[in-house]
Amino acid sequence: MPTTHQITCTADDCDSYSLTAFLQPLAPAERATRHRRQVAADGWSDVEGRDYCPDHPVTMPAP
Repeated sequence: MPTTHQITCTADDCDSYSLTAFLQPLAPAERATRHRRQVAADGWSDVEGRDYCPDHPVTMPAP
């Protein structure tokens, strides 16, 4: 069972990503929930299933 969870910024021309590794095996949903909670605290946002890094806030107009 994989013990990591990764998200990548959805903004065009952005290669930012966040990767979290877990020492104990967790169900995929629990890994995703814990990781998303932490990246939200770090300034990432999730809009309709799309992830945006702190450099590309959701309030930024789409090109």
